[in-house]
Amino acid sequence: MHKLPTGRELVQVLDFRKLPKVLLHEHLDGGVRPATVIDLAKSCGYNGLPTSDAGQLADWFHRRAQRGNLPEYLEEFAHTTGVMQECEGLERIAYEFLEDMAADGVVYAEVRFAPVFHTQRGLTMDEVVQAVIAGLQRGQQMFHVAWGLIICAMRDRDDSEVMAELAIRWRDEGVVGFDLAGGDLDFRLKNI
Repeated sequence: MHKLPTGRELVQVLDFRKLPKVLLHEHLDGGVRPATVIDLAKSCGYNGLPTSDAGQLADWFHRRAQRGNLPEYLEEFAHTTGVMQECEGLERIAYEFLEDMAADGVVYAEVRFAPVFHTQRGLTMDEVVQAVIAGLQRGQQMFHVAWGLIICAMRDRDDSEVMAELAIRWRDEGVVGFDLAGGDLDFRLKNI
């Protein structure tokens, strides 16, 4: 009689990176490569990083992400969004995102972000979305990973309608959804 393999035995036999996967909730500004953050910080003059060593920065982000609550986790996005203020950087990050997805065996990825955080240096939200879509399109051609883009509005801001209209404007170019993001517990408590 044939014995069925245990979960541990399956893990040893299967290479999970090669199995096709779908990723439905990934933050564009939450998965930027540390080396890319450092490169873009240098090119755009962002001085807020705790280190300029990619390995140390990766460890720092990982430790900070383990603090146990969403608001503290989201604090670290200030560094990634701080370097995502130019079209070239936004396109690069979107392209690298699909390269990383392909390396993990992802065949379809839905990526989300809040364009409002990428306008500090004068880009319009439409320019921000256009740059991200350009990177995703280029990445799809190169790595054959299908994608959908979700535009996020922030619960603590009053421009949700503007973000929804932005999502609608770009729906024929790859925007597949609109989302409210940010810590909802604090938001609910403040609005009771």
